[in-house]
Amino acid sequence: MCRQVDQLGVLRYMDTHYLCHVRLIFILLFVACFFLSEASPYELFEQNGKMGIKDERGQVVIPPSFEALGWSDGSFSVIGETTGYRVQNHWGLINLKKEFITPAEFEELVYQGGEFVVARKKVSPVATKSGCINLRGEINLPFVYDGIKVSGLRAIVFNLVGSRFSVGLTNLKNEVLIPLMYNDIHSLGTLRYAVENRDGKIALFSENGSAVSDFTIDSLSAFYKGYSIIHEHGFQGLIDREGVIKAPARYQSIRIEEDGRVLGKLPGEWTYLDNQNRVLTTLVADELIPVSKRRTVIKSGNRFGLIDELHQPLIRTEWDSLSELKEDLFLARKDDRLGVVTGTGKFQVPAVYDTLQIYGQGFRAFLKANGWLLLDKNGTVKTAKAYRFIHQFDSSTWKVRNGIYWGLLNPDGNEVVHCVFDSIGDRTNQLVAVKFKGLYGIIDLHENWILAPQPYPIRLANDTRYLLIQPGNSFLKSIEGKVIYFTSYPVEFKEKYWIEHLPNGTQNNLNYDGVKITMEEMPKGRTSVTEVSVPNLFQINEGLQGIRRSGKYGFVDGKGKLRIANRYDSIGAFQNGLAPIKLIGLWGFINTADKIVVQPNYESVSTFINGLSIVKRNAKMGLIDQRGQVVLSVRYEHIDRLPKGKFLLKGNRLLGVAQENGTIEIEPRFDELKVLENGQLLVKQANKWGLISSSGLDIIPMQYDKLQFDPVKNQYLAFHKSEWRVLDIK
Repeated sequence: MCRQVDQLGVLRYMDTHYLCHVRLIFILLFVACFFLSEASPYELFEQNGKMGIKDERGQVVIPPSFEALGWSDGSFSVIGETTGYRVQNHWGLINLKKEFITPAEFEELVYQGGEFVVARKKVSPVATKSGCINLRGEINLPFVYDGIKVSGLRAIVFNLVGSRFSVGLTNLKNEVLIPLMYNDIHSLGTLRYAVENRDGKIALFSENGSAVSDFTIDSLSAFYKGYSIIHEHGFQGLIDREGVIKAPARYQSIRIEEDGRVLGKLPGEWTYLDNQNRVLTTLVADELIPVSKRRTVIKSGNRFGLIDELHQPLIRTEWDSLSELKEDLFLARKDDRLGVVTGTGKFQVPAVYDTLQIYGQGFRAFLKANGWLLLDKNGTVKTAKAYRFIHQFDSSTWKVRNGIYWGLLNPDGNEVVHCVFDSIGDRTNQLVAVKFKGLYGIIDLHENWILAPQPYPIRLANDTRYLLIQPGNSFLKSIEGKVIYFTSYPVEFKEKYWIEHLPNGTQNNLNYDGVKITMEEMPKGRTSVTEVSVPNLFQINEGLQGIRRSGKYGFVDGKGKLRIANRYDSIGAFQNGLAPIKLIGLWGFINTADKIVVQPNYESVSTFINGLSIVKRNAKMGLIDQRGQVVLSVRYEHIDRLPKGKFLLKGNRLLGVAQENGTIEIEPRFDELKVLENGQLLVKQANKWGLISSSGLDIIPMQYDKLQFDPVKNQYLAFHKSEWRVLDIK
């Protein structure tokens, strides 16, 4: 329940004002170190299934007569001369003189440091409680708590009240310092505690149980150099041990150096600019993500929110993540819980789910403690119970698993096929293939048996045909049980016909009466070469189709007549009267008359688009026209086509742009380059971004850490990140 914090590691940073407390803690540390130093010579050994202890000379100190020795969390140590023992599955304390300090009456016994051990035992036939004892077996805290974590000379204690824990703080005389009424308490070291109230807000408390700050903090760190870093609404600030705010929570990040200096970094600043570099407005944020003309996701610190077109908050900046599901609907995550919120900040699905997925007009949700649920568009649970598995089977059915059994839900979340089946197979309009008690059958959507359970697997083809899969052969049968066709080869079902895949790579296409059909008889829309498996043919283009014969490539016409002899090593499809061909390892182009138009001189070529092909020679790239003339010299590391016909050039690891006709527009001189729809270019150089025109003129100076274009608003978002600076902490 309570978070564990290493409080010993921060003692060296305590203020001199608290030396009296430090001395007390150091005494405890000395005692603990003494105990631990004494513990090191001992080790466990086993004999006949029983555990004992030997010293460093191998002498038996405690004979092997116990189920376990050490502590119930699985650790082993001898503290001073004391450790734990287990007999009859219960624990007690024993010393190295073989004296039982306590009887074996505890269900758990965990060493907590110093001389304190947290124990757990039955206090009534129906109740088990925790208490704290010392190494002499004396009770420090009575057995009235559901949990205890010892922290120095204090104990964080909690009880389960109804369905929630109530946490408090006591000393080791069981005097209550902070009442048991809080969500959580954890030690921050230097005798300070973080106390979380029922609203999830935290205040700083002293070791005497006094609040030294208000409940405004989301989280805070352990103290270091006398300070703790606090988090509020995604920002960081600084607080001292007396609860004085030394730096308000408005920083993106705060860092405390070893020399005691405190460094802070403010959130970045975004500037909205028009296409003439005029400032429209500024906004303090780490990240802006436009999602529509009226909505922008904003990130400040580590939290996300939503603002409108006037930069007014719609969803508070308090979420761990915020992403758009669809227009004006957002998936929100906080503390690993997911919900859905509208663009106006109204909850459509409460943020209580571990997993949440949108589908159609509703949601699929998962709770670790329960299982999967279906929700409607308003977040109302539709399913009568939670399932171990829910998956959309088709547009009108969900496949579900309850325990080890499977069924089907309709869109309203009702079981149309109850969860009583070993598995659910295919489904057609009216039928479902199922496995029931190890046998296979077919039912309708009213759960009537259409085919009684039998031993062989079944695949449904449609509402009137199914495949019965037996060893060696599969039988296509009618629902009435008549055998229509049988085969020993793999089959594939289509809507109007089915395919039998033959071992030689070809296939038979058959209708559902088992009759083979030809290419002309294939249903409309199903006449591609791939479907009918005409071997060694390529896609037909401009009346010619590539073909491979005897390891060489050529072209035939639509009637299968050879038009270009198969004499090439490889080919591509005809486009604009030219086709790429490969000879002796190099590529060129031929025309439809089988005349070489571009000599095969290139390692690779692309299809001609707008009269230009990207070619590669000697690991360099360039552009040629349809006559084979070099339009852009073959000297670039890489060339890519850009939208609207332009080319992205890469040379000496820098980027530039060529026009549609191959003319250089921007020489390669930028580290990054993005061509926008309006023809302007976002460019990066020396880690700074700017905007230039298509002719290379500066529009927005290259001075921003980020620069992005919002096409919806026709605006530019420029980002200046802040730098670390030393804070004046007084």
